[in-house]
Formats: sequence, structure tokens, C-alpha cells
Amino acid sequence: MPRYYFNYRTDSELIVDQDGRELPNLDAAEHNAAELGRAIIDQAASSGGNTGLPRSIEITDDSGEELLYVVFWAGPNIGGGLAAPVERVTVH
Repeated sequence: MPRYYFNYRTDSELIVDQDGRELPNLDAAEHNAAELGRAIIDQAASSGGNTGLPRSIEITDDSGEELLYVVFWAGPNIGGGLAAPVERVTVH
């Protein structure tokens, strides 16, 4: 099973995934990256962080080749309340 790495990028830093995760295919890796993005936005929202900043998870393979970017942020929740995640956008 291939190993995918999920590097987290903001405007000011890159946090490199040293361990990676074995997943059956790139679709599963994309789903995993989207879940990571949701968790990051939830953490930012619960701690008073800026949820409107664009962020991305860069998926790479064992050789370090960039396979996919999952870009995410939270937008305003219509009707008030906390920010709601915006649909994720991927760039292949």
C-alpha cells in the first residue's frame, strides 16, 4: 500500500509530515487531507484563531513528489454563528 505525506502550509510556514500514512490510493489520501483541514479549522475556531486564512495540505509520495494540494479555509456562516467550512478545492 502506498505511503502518503500530508504537509501543512500556511502563508508563513510549512510543517512537514515526517511519518506519512499508508492509504490505498490518492482518493483516500485526498479524503484524509480534507479531514485534517476540517480539524485544523475547528481547532482555530475553538481557540479564537483566524479561520479566514487560506491554508493547504500538500500531499506527497515517498519520493517527495507533490501529488495534490487540498486548499481550505472557513468562510462566514450565513445566519450568524461560527464560521462554516467552505467547500474544499483541489488542484491536481
